[in-house]
Amino acid sequence: MCGIIGLIGRNGVARDLSDGLLSLQHRGQDAAGITTFDDSFHVIKESGLVSEIFSKEDLKKLPGNLGIGHVRYPTVGSILKEDAQPFYTDRPTLISIAQNGNIVNCKEIREELLKDKEQLSSNCDAELILRLLSRELSKEGSYDADSFFNATRRVMDGLNGSYSIIGMTNRALFAFRDPLGIRPLVLGKKEDGYAVSSETVALDILGFEVVKDLEPGEMVFISKNLEVNSKILKQAGRAHCMFEWVYIARTDSVLERVGVYEARLNLGRKLAQIWKKTGRQVDIVIPVPDTARPAALAFAEELGLRYTEGFIKNRYIQRTFIMANQERREIAMKLKLNPIIKEVKGQRIALIDDSLVRGTTSKKIIKLLKDAGAKEVHFLLTCPPLKSPCFYGIDMSTKKELAAANKSTEEIRKAIGADSLTYQTMEGLKKAIGAPLCTACLDGNYPTSISQQVMESFETLRERERAFNWSAL
Repeated sequence: MCGIIGLIGRNGVARDLSDGLLSLQHRGQDAAGITTFDDSFHVIKESGLVSEIFSKEDLKKLPGNLGIGHVRYPTVGSILKEDAQPFYTDRPTLISIAQNGNIVNCKEIREELLKDKEQLSSNCDAELILRLLSRELSKEGSYDADSFFNATRRVMDGLNGSYSIIGMTNRALFAFRDPLGIRPLVLGKKEDGYAVSSETVALDILGFEVVKDLEPGEMVFISKNLEVNSKILKQAGRAHCMFEWVYIARTDSVLERVGVYEARLNLGRKLAQIWKKTGRQVDIVIPVPDTARPAALAFAEELGLRYTEGFIKNRYIQRTFIMANQERREIAMKLKLNPIIKEVKGQRIALIDDSLVRGTTSKKIIKLLKDAGAKEVHFLLTCPPLKSPCFYGIDMSTKKELAAANKSTEEIRKAIGADSLTYQTMEGLKKAIGAPLCTACLDGNYPTSISQQVMESFETLRERERAFNWSAL
């Protein structure tokens, strides 16, 4: 679930790319990078946050009116600098790309490329896509829009997984999306240029008018004279990741014409309808900040309950779910939230959160409230139980770490110390969002073919990477 942005216009783009990446920082915290072009490619990419990497002096080293940027959240590959994006090549012409997504058959592609004597510099699947595109373009003999359409279509034929790609040559900005549109990608325009981004929030902040979400399987190619060509290369339906609306996307974004804020309000209302049937009573409604706030607000309004902020959040702590390992998540959690004792003491609390993955964070949050004097804590989740690994860009690739895959609701409730545990229903989720969804992590129905062997290899890979002490490097 990385964040990507591309800009083409008549003025320098480095500052806007940096600002755009800041607005997408919630999609990745481990690394960031920018490539621009004037007379050649200029690249800066490092491990860390956008604000740590791109100083005013650094941005002066990124000239040109054409560029792409990336914030990284690792799903395939480590958190090493070598896996930071964008990647680039000069064969058969200058090309740089950045990816949001996850390629399921990356092992087979890597073996094929190595067999063909390709030199790979990382463990990242985005580099594999770049090498495939480079190889297919070399067969075209030219580098115009039609050549890119033809080459990209052949690349798509060999890819299994989710991918939203933003790329550039020395002549154009291009972008394409996988045939199911699993990961988001949005096109924007203004008088002097175009932008493509993971979310509308980046376009809003930079003053671009949203044109549309790219269609599943669509590619756009925007030349330096701002001529736009687009074509649907390969389409297989629609399966948009439900977790974008539940957790990933910023609340002020709009994806597939469905506002994230609106969807989260709807999820809260659906939860309230479920809660009514339990007959249980609570005094106040508290969100786990920040993602669950709209749902908690709607839940409280629907039931006529008092909504209050039960926690003060440390604004300088990053998102814990997208941290690379459990140790980092637990350290951050200790620093992130502090209960407001006067608000929670003696109260029966409906605690609203977006999802429960491992259960470790939920347990700590509930304990914080009870240690602060809460009489009861009833835990409600806007997402149904997560039971199956995700292979499309959300770091839930091992079944062992998914609490709901291994325990009953009652077992989880006891483990996290809640007085009750209530999940969103699948029907409620689908109605609240309204878009055609990928729900594979909930029901195991993967929209692309994934063999048992691939599932096991992904699980082994992620367990090995998480066990490694990256901080010692």
